[in-house]
Formats: sequence, C-alpha cells, structure tokens
Amino acid sequence: MTATVSKWLPAAAGTEEHFIIAKPDGHGSFARQVDQTFDLYQTALADLGLDAASAVTATVFLSDSANQESELRQHPAFLRLAAGGGAVTVIQQPPADAKLGLLVYHAPRPQGGSRRSLTSVAGAAATAAGLVVTAGDYEFSYLRNLLSSGQGDAGMQTDDLLGTPGCGAQSNGTALAQVVRTWLYINNIDTNYAPISTARNALFERFGIDEHSGFPASTGIEGRSADHRDLLLLDVLAIKGLQPGQSQGMEVTTHMNSTVEYGVTFERGRAVTFGDRRHLYISGTASIDNKGQILHPGDVGRQTERAVENVGALLAASDAALTDMRYLLVYLRDSVDADAVEAVIAASPLATVPRIIVRAPVCRPGWLVEIEGVAIDGKGDPRFAPF
Repeated sequence: MTATVSKWLPAAAGTEEHFIIAKPDGHGSFARQVDQTFDLYQTALADLGLDAASAVTATVFLSDSANQESELRQHPAFLRLAAGGGAVTVIQQPPADAKLGLLVYHAPRPQGGSRRSLTSVAGAAATAAGLVVTAGDYEFSYLRNLLSSGQGDAGMQTDDLLGTPGCGAQSNGTALAQVVRTWLYINNIDTNYAPISTARNALFERFGIDEHSGFPASTGIEGRSADHRDLLLLDVLAIKGLQPGQSQGMEVTTHMNSTVEYGVTFERGRAVTFGDRRHLYISGTASIDNKGQILHPGDVGRQTERAVENVGALLAASDAALTDMRYLLVYLRDSVDADAVEAVIAASPLATVPRIIVRAPVCRPGWLVEIEGVAIDGKGDPRFAPF
C-alpha cells in the first residue's frame, strides 16, 4: 500500500497546492481496502499539516462501481471526505492490483483570502457535487460527478450536461466559454465516444466556441457510474474573472497535430497564468504523431515512451518541463500492461511524480495507454491577480 504526495509552494505568501494519491495493498475485502486507503490519506494529511477542510476535489477510482459505490458512499471515511467540503467524483476505472484508489487535491488558502460554498448542479443527478471558491478576482467552479437526470442516448446526455444553459457545466451562471478543463468519462467508449464527440462539436458550434476562441483541455476516456444507463459522467473546471490572454491553448505541431484536423473539439492542453503561478492542464495524451496517426501499434512500452515524449514536448513549447507535473493519471486499455507502463514512467523524468494507473480504454482501440495531469510552475505574470 502506498500514499504519494506532491506540493507546490508559492515563493511568497499565497495559496499552497497539494496532491495526494492513496492506494491499498490490494488484499482482502473492499471494506478493508477502503479502510486502508483512507488511513493512508489521513496519515498524509497529518504529515503535510493539512486540514481536511482544505480539500477542493477528490476522485475515487473503483474496480466495480455497481457493487461498490453504495458501500463506499456509506463508509464513515468517505462521509468525512464529502463533509469536508470538496467536490467528489466516484468513477469505475479499476486501479492496477486494487479495488480502489484515491486522488485528492488540497489548496489551503490564507485566512480570509477566499470564500468556499457548496453548490447544487441543476439538471444533474443527485450524486453531483459542486464547489465554488471565490478568491480575489476569480471564481473557480469545480463541478464533479455530473450525470444526466434524463438518461437519454449518449448524445442527449452530452447536451444535457454540457449544452443546456443553467444546467450541468453551465450551472450557477457559468458560461461555456469559461470552462477551461473537462473530463468525459464514457460508458462503453468504443460505442459511445462517436455520438458524444459529435454532440460536443455541435453544441460548441452553437455557442460560438471554435478554434479561434479556443476549446477546453479535455480527457475523453472509458469510465462509468454504478448505473449502466449512465452513458456519460462529466467533471468540469470553470474559472470566472480571467482576462484576455490569461488562458492559452497549448499545442506542439512537431509532435501532435491540431485536434480540429480530425474533427474533435478540445485543446492538447490549456495554460492558465495567474500573478504568482501557472497551471498547465494536460489533456489525455497518447502515442500520436503530427499527422494524427497512432504510433507503435501493439507495443505498449513504446506507446508509453511516445506519450511521455508528447507531454514533455507540449510542456516545453510553453516553457515548462515534465518535472513541473504534480500528478499523473495513466489510463490503460489492458490492466495486464501496468507493470510494463510503470517501468517506462519510472525510467523517465516523471519518475517521482505521484501517479495512479487504472484500466480505462482510450477513444481509439489502437491506443493502449494515455496520460494526463497538471503541471504548476512559478512563471506568473504580474499583470494578473494571484491565484
């Protein structure tokens, strides 16, 4: 069993940022593994001197949501996590060699420097979790575990969650243009990615979001809730108060082509610059070349190497580095490949970055591995307010 942490500390007074990943040893019942996971998390909190109430988002990765989610949501440790005020996602993406895993993001802000409020998410099922953090010039909306209350087909659920004003991603007065990062967890991705992608394209066109205005960074990956009728589970980060030029799409055409060339509407990454730091949101990145083709078909080791290279090139094009990554999520089509993928990452500049490897097929069957995460560095811009 392991708990790994990373932290980013500002050079002067300001908000710290911490990421904690906890995973049990994989032995015994689900209840035992939940106990282990949250014990590891609590120990990490104590070691870091963090208050549980500074949690912003959390993701619990399950191996079998239909049989585990209800038990998880009734567990005292989960109830404490949810009561702490963070926005929580529960998703079926089986961790390698365990029944669950946990990723929690903490951002303890200086006393009196922000206001936090839990918020409902209109139009979403009851498990939706929303947290709004108002800090200085900014309002951060963390909307998590969004499921359509209508449960229509895949396209309808996409429109419910992303494209309906006042609901889902646009709750509480958020405009779709203020969304900087999305995670689309797709039930049966080999069947449902196409209609979800088509619906997303259509609604972005409807709201005037295009390659000139820029799209959110995004991950579209296999994942599901406990209910087989849920075809899309959506997580969203939106930021109000950003100034022109403060949020920039990331690309590196030497390594990866523009996504619009093959008809999808997201950025390879998005860099948001604050007065005291930058957040670089890396979309799900696979073994792809600058023509949009899969590289190294059938070879998961070489695909991992190329995915790491692509992430590194994307960061370098924005004057950042792999060592600025604060956590990684690694998605596999086949969990048997976990050891091979871990060996490649452990031999790369990402070796010390906290990570969790889960089974979650990518949108193209030929992609065996995909990597995402967030980088943070100190390259702020004094024209903008601090984070």
